[in-house]
Amino acid sequence: MTASEGKISAYFSHLVSELGYYRDVHCVAVAHMVPNTLTFAPALDRLMTLAGVLPKPRSVGRDEYTQLYAKYKIPELSRAWARDAVAVVKTLHDDLKLTGRKLVLVDIGGYFAESVDQIANLFDGELLGVMEGTENGVQKYEEIARKTPYKTPIITVARSPLKLPEDHLVASSVVFSIEAVLREQAEILQTRAATVIGYGRVGSSVAGILRGRGINTVVYDIDPIKLAEAAARGFQANTRLNEALSQSSLVVCATGRKALELKGFGMLQSGSVVASVTSADDEFDLPCLEAGYIPTPVGKDLVRYDENRAGGRHFFLVANGNAANFIHGAVIGPAIQLIEGEKLRAIKDLIERKVPAGGSHLAELDVKARKEVAEIWIEHFL
Repeated sequence: MTASEGKISAYFSHLVSELGYYRDVHCVAVAHMVPNTLTFAPALDRLMTLAGVLPKPRSVGRDEYTQLYAKYKIPELSRAWARDAVAVVKTLHDDLKLTGRKLVLVDIGGYFAESVDQIANLFDGELLGVMEGTENGVQKYEEIARKTPYKTPIITVARSPLKLPEDHLVASSVVFSIEAVLREQAEILQTRAATVIGYGRVGSSVAGILRGRGINTVVYDIDPIKLAEAAARGFQANTRLNEALSQSSLVVCATGRKALELKGFGMLQSGSVVASVTSADDEFDLPCLEAGYIPTPVGKDLVRYDENRAGGRHFFLVANGNAANFIHGAVIGPAIQLIEGEKLRAIKDLIERKVPAGGSHLAELDVKARKEVAEIWIEHFL
């Protein structure tokens, strides 16, 4: 164990000792196979019993998958499986042996948004609730909750102020990885103009970082409030996607809600480089490209897509559409442990049945609870 890992382990041990131990509660967690999961999974296992880790599909080839597989049960994860409550419950009962248990689902990306209430009904145990950790996941849950409020308690940390440092560092690492990929092609970042699609917490940081690097940066968002904020901060803000894309040869997508589908890909300038801050299945409709484009790897982390016609346009996709920063392990330092700590604190509220069900917005922790987490983090990392 490195000194950094030892510090993180001590932080989680201290935090869990304050939160309490709930060994009779089991947890199944969706997770990226990245270095941080190697420390967060044991923290979940301290607070509860970690019954299974569901690996994000496009990260299973990483070394972290092998390390986690040696310690935990790792069923296969897919959007189709997660939407199918019968299939999910079969995995919980047969593969993870959770019949009759108390269970918490830890989600990132809204995998169970369509099925959670049905899972709760079919599960031969008690589903205490879901903790969702990402903005695009929150959007998926809220879209359904606005129509039919959930009967299952759901809490999120995605909009917490404790996540702001992580969001900025994620943005920094995305830009770092894009630049590294371009340099492998003997190109520098500053030769391109950029468009950022999505001016949320990560997208706004990406835009600011690119502009700070001397890159002309345009912003597009469907939310007029966010677009007005971008304009007030001095960005050229476009209300039409085609106009935003017409001015750029580098496109960074930060919506989590299919920023580019077939029509959007058709608006790209030939030779554009496209990157995402999140998973490909959340940010792009890649299957739509199969009929009209020919993919060709041009580097370890870059794929060229050529239109399937004479004289057609082409564009490049970083990490084949997955989060660009995962190319380099998505290591962003101890700041991420702030929000991981809040996740544990939010799970405690689920376990103790303090999270109400219903309503069009997900539950969040109050300021007092967040301060408790921050104080422990400060003790270990400052």
